[in-house]
Amino acid sequence: MRWRRDARRAAIVVAFTVIAGLVLSGCSAPPGSRGQVGPRFVTPPLIHYTSVLWPVPLQLIGAEPGSRVRLVASMPTPQGRWSSEATYTIPLSGTLDLARARPQLAPFASPDSAGLFWSLRGPELSPSAQIEKWMGSTAEVTIDAVQGGRIVASRLFRLDGLGANLRPSRVYDREFVEAAVAAGDLELPQPETDPPWSGGRETEPVADFYSARSIERPRTPAVIVFDDTSPGASSDFVAPLLAAFGAAVLVLPSGGAANGAQTVNAINASTVEAALDWLDARDDIDGRNIFVYGSGPAEQFALWSAVRFSDRIVGAFGSGGSTALLCMAGSPVSAAFENGIGVPCQADAGRVDRGSIFALDDIRGPVVLGCGGRDEVLLNACRWLDAAVEVRGVHAGDGIVRARDAAHPITVPPGLPIDLADPVTAEATEQARIAFWNAVARILLRAGRS
Repeated sequence: MRWRRDARRAAIVVAFTVIAGLVLSGCSAPPGSRGQVGPRFVTPPLIHYTSVLWPVPLQLIGAEPGSRVRLVASMPTPQGRWSSEATYTIPLSGTLDLARARPQLAPFASPDSAGLFWSLRGPELSPSAQIEKWMGSTAEVTIDAVQGGRIVASRLFRLDGLGANLRPSRVYDREFVEAAVAAGDLELPQPETDPPWSGGRETEPVADFYSARSIERPRTPAVIVFDDTSPGASSDFVAPLLAAFGAAVLVLPSGGAANGAQTVNAINASTVEAALDWLDARDDIDGRNIFVYGSGPAEQFALWSAVRFSDRIVGAFGSGGSTALLCMAGSPVSAAFENGIGVPCQADAGRVDRGSIFALDDIRGPVVLGCGGRDEVLLNACRWLDAAVEVRGVHAGDGIVRARDAAHPITVPPGLPIDLADPVTAEATEQARIAFWNAVARILLRAGRS
């Protein structure tokens, strides 16, 4: 399929030239490997592995041509052992290139140098344990090459979590209010007493902010993330990746959050407007390049905001959800509010009504939308996407990922062995993740250079 070929080409570009925080750290072959004889694993100079992993060059060299080799990946943890394996035939050159070789027996059928990592299977982890394991620490995975029951080559890969050294700052409601007042979007009543924060006391947390400012980029694009708490899709996974693409991230919890920020089950236009005012007031944010992101049930909030504030939001990213506002379960009321009144909504998620689709043609910048044909959460996710594409039309820079054999969680960052237990959909879902995030990366990296 064309998108698969494009995804792999883009993955190489992303891995080697622009996402320095993910793959470049001055590390090459393991110590003592120079001059080593016999089978051994090698990577090019400057390649370092993180838990968020695009396919990068990985070779087993020096093996006997024509022989069979079983590659076994393992990661011991206090909760139990994680493992994966694949069998290959060594080509006549004696070099097995995992980015080009097709395995005979493996959880994946296509050539994939990251396949042994994302196909790891192990003990079930709680959401907080998943965050710590894959984003907050270094996961150590050993790959052994086994021939005739004997290990002939072995290498330890340290997968550094992108969030290990990235800590968000908490944003409080008084900051939103003050930004909205300063922008003229809110008028405070004149109470007889001072507001509760007048003495410097913080009030309720409403968002988390990840800065991407650097010496090279004093002003950056920003992404407002409407949080999706699904496994691997929450802001703890998504925000560090967006920051690696050079964008600041403001997370608005929209239905629950594990990080302690105030949780809400609906979105108010005034909240989104205040968030935009807060970002505009910062000298490290490029107000011309503010995007929104949402997946699963939060996608509708992102797309609604992009249309509602199309003069201030340049583009939108979403996947796995509806492209219209759905009514809250068991209620005719929308989950989005304008001046205290629920915005009209679609009551039946199973019926795709073109008239209820967001006016996505009003969004002036690029849009990335994705769906899985085997989505088990929103069964007609691809029909919602198709209706949105009909409304929006063809726009330069858009990314549309229709993954016929993929499951719901295609916005989990690539390389993570999360929610890929179904062998029928696992590989297609991983490839859809690569395609989706490549499209997002291209847009944000371009915005950062503008």
